[in-house]
Amino acid sequence: MDRLSPVVFNDAWGSHVAIASLQGRDIPTALPESELWMGAHEAGPAGTDRPGSPNLAEVVRADPRRELGEQCVARHGERLPFLLKVLAPGRAISIQAHPTAARAREVRATSGDTVYVDDAAKPEMLLAITPFEVFLGLRPPEQVAEVTRRLAVPRLTAMAEQAAGEPEPSRALLAAVLATPADRVADLARQVVAQCVRLSEDDDEVGRAAAAVVDVAEQHPDDIGLVVLLLMHHRVLAPGEYVDVAAGVLHSYVRGLGLEVLANSDNVVRAGLTTKPVNVPELLRIVDPGATGVPGRGRPVEPGLEVHDSTSDRFLLHRVLPGRELPGTCGPRIVFCLRGRVSLTAASGTLVLEDVESAFLPAWEGPVRVDGVGEVYVVSVPGLEQP
Repeated sequence: MDRLSPVVFNDAWGSHVAIASLQGRDIPTALPESELWMGAHEAGPAGTDRPGSPNLAEVVRADPRRELGEQCVARHGERLPFLLKVLAPGRAISIQAHPTAARAREVRATSGDTVYVDDAAKPEMLLAITPFEVFLGLRPPEQVAEVTRRLAVPRLTAMAEQAAGEPEPSRALLAAVLATPADRVADLARQVVAQCVRLSEDDDEVGRAAAAVVDVAEQHPDDIGLVVLLLMHHRVLAPGEYVDVAAGVLHSYVRGLGLEVLANSDNVVRAGLTTKPVNVPELLRIVDPGATGVPGRGRPVEPGLEVHDSTSDRFLLHRVLPGRELPGTCGPRIVFCLRGRVSLTAASGTLVLEDVESAFLPAWEGPVRVDGVGEVYVVSVPGLEQP
């Protein structure tokens, strides 16, 4: 078992309070803190306490078959298939979607690394630690028609009416909004935000979405993404709720503190609320208008064990009550203690984790028992069978 030293990222959209408060450090922090990475991704591998202090990427690279297990390597290659993060947006993150693995391979075959940087899909799951505000998935056409009617912005209404006659109205309207000429974007965004101020007085889902757009407009003024947000479902996840974000789900995380587990990939396409490069044609190609990422909660599978169901073959997230064996014995695991003090006991010894501490359990570790008092999560690789 390896105690991990997570890596803190300081993106401009991060919070000066959330991660530091969770870890018991002084607030506000000098720099915004956006993410806390616990994994072996090359862009931010967690440290370990192994002799010589190699980071986790180096540990896996030195002997992937021993660290990950033969089955895991055969299915997913010689990298840890998943990455665990604490995510803390203090302002809205870019509107984005992720490709399927097949689409990533197809594009890379002709364009190299210019669009996608690896051949993998990037499914992800977000579990709310605090109330977490998101825009997730495109609204169905009938809901969009109601939103545009209440906004009463003539240019947007005309786009919606024209898109309604297309075979895929939601994709057609998204394309029309994103095709707004650059010299007209600010005017359209300002008209929409002005109407959102009026609508924010309404105590219903559309009113709350409009209020959220007004808040985002303070952070991203005159951005076409403000219009796109109104075509999407607005949700506030309660603590313990999660969303499974598969390939093609359009999403933007707005604010909150959450636990995110995702495939070990960097493939992302952005279309708004960002200063990074956008790729509208590719986003329109990969977006799935019917994918909504409906919130769920952990499903009990055994006493003291809940699973957070996912469509991904790269990760599986469990919540574990102390006093039992951890799941996922046949492959690599990352254990995260959100709150409390727990001990992990294996044949190799015992490791104690406290608030916001984590550990890597290599495939060779075998059975591990957790005891103590705390809120514990385990990420493992699904579908690996006992040898």
